[in-house]
Amino acid sequence: MSLFNRKKTIEVNRLSGNILEVTAHMKDNFHEIKTIIEFDNDSKTIIDARAEMITVPFDLCLEVSTMMKGLTGLRLEKGVRRSIQEVIGGKQGCSHLYDLTMDSMNALVQASGFCLLPTEMPFDEKMEIIKKLNKGICHTYSNLDRNPRYIGYDNL
Repeated sequence: MSLFNRKKTIEVNRLSGNILEVTAHMKDNFHEIKTIIEFDNDSKTIIDARAEMITVPFDLCLEVSTMMKGLTGLRLEKGVRRSIQEVIGGKQGCSHLYDLTMDSMNALVQASGFCLLPTEMPFDEKMEIIKKLNKGICHTYSNLDRNPRYIGYDNL
């Protein structure tokens, strides 16, 4: 018997040009929360951020959703985690908004690094870019000297 269940989904879409929108959704026994972040991939900057507190256990939970606007203007660069924590985390913030936002930032890195590569770009060139993006944050890409064998993903 499950005592607690939480599901998250993250979706990245292109709005226009290099403007991306990432929507993160979390639903558990007590919450249903959605964050929507618009991101300029050229400048690596959040251009809009908002949250929908669909179901929350307390009325005070509703107060923190407006804090998401404070993410506007943040750049996806070193120190962004700390900046996000300062804006929407801590005892006056919401750990769920923070987690969903960090999940969104991770998804943006992957989507902008992989999915925006031109479809006509040769596979070997794509892999070189992917290697650079992931070295130091991924077991496989940090151990390329062991010659990992690619076993497949059709969207590269």
